[in-house]
Amino acid sequence: MTSVPYLSIVIPTRNAAVKLGKLLRSIEASSYSDREVLVVDDGSTDDTLRKLERFPVRVLRASRNSGPAFARNLGAREARGEVILFLDSDVILEPDALAETARFFREHPDRAVMIGVYAPEPANKGAWPLYKALQCYSYYRGFPDVKEVTLLWAAIAAFRRDVFLRSGGFDTRFEKPSMEDLELGRRIARETPIHLNRRVVARHHFPAAFRKNAADHFDRGRLWVRIYLRHRRFDNYLSTPRRAAGRIAASASLPLLACAPFHPAAGWASAAAFGAYLASNWDLWAVVLRRSPRFLPAALLFDFALGLVLGAAALTAFGEAALDRRGRGSATRVPSGTCGTTSPNP
Repeated sequence: MTSVPYLSIVIPTRNAAVKLGKLLRSIEASSYSDREVLVVDDGSTDDTLRKLERFPVRVLRASRNSGPAFARNLGAREARGEVILFLDSDVILEPDALAETARFFREHPDRAVMIGVYAPEPANKGAWPLYKALQCYSYYRGFPDVKEVTLLWAAIAAFRRDVFLRSGGFDTRFEKPSMEDLELGRRIARETPIHLNRRVVARHHFPAAFRKNAADHFDRGRLWVRIYLRHRRFDNYLSTPRRAAGRIAASASLPLLACAPFHPAAGWASAAAFGAYLASNWDLWAVVLRRSPRFLPAALLFDFALGLVLGAAALTAFGEAALDRRGRGSATRVPSGTCGTTSPNP
């Protein structure tokens, strides 16, 4: 290993000792050794720091719980490698993920930003984790090995260090995990393309309960709509026009059905909306039928339920935006990603 590693792995963490240990063991199992690992503890109150003592990592500590955006920026400032690979503490790397990350940047010196993908098998057991893993897989199943995308997500994201620092980093006004990665992607895509690399794979620990999944989708959906209203564009991966239309159709089908006893035409409209929802998600149903056909009814139920949650999130976001326009909603405004508040220097 060289004195200055090529790859700096930065992992923000808070109260995730067990999951973090699994990630670090997967890094140790990798054959790629030209690396350093920096774990940024964001105010953990469990035994995270004690468990880190058994791993060959550099530990950085935030002075207080400031959120993953701040933690990633702190790690990037201290990183020495030419390439920074950000990993969330709840993923487990496939054995060749680090080597594939390094190979991508060495073979493509003109490329500066890369995201990896989730495996179709979750890191934890349960119906909800299985649904989420298959859903994520359906987003990129038809892609080539490397594809230029317009969306950034930070669970498995790599940058040339100079490009990341020049971008201003993650907006630290996002003080909890939310849409800080999407917001950075909007800014950085104006300067350099983002590439999705299907060869960089990790398994993910997904929430196992409906309540947690619903809360996450509501929060992220609300913020996504607010960011959309600012930039007025969809992405070519995950948050596409087709998927947005499907969520709208799912949300409309239920109230239309409720009106059917009073207005028969509403019943037909409800059926049409539900059919549009099913058609918009054809790739998810295809993945489920291929990999776990008996799971299809549960996948349909879960996906439809989250579609209703996202519909509620969108309505909330539009209401907040309307209040903002009237000057009464300053508390609901999302960060704008202006320079000076997003510096990697804490």
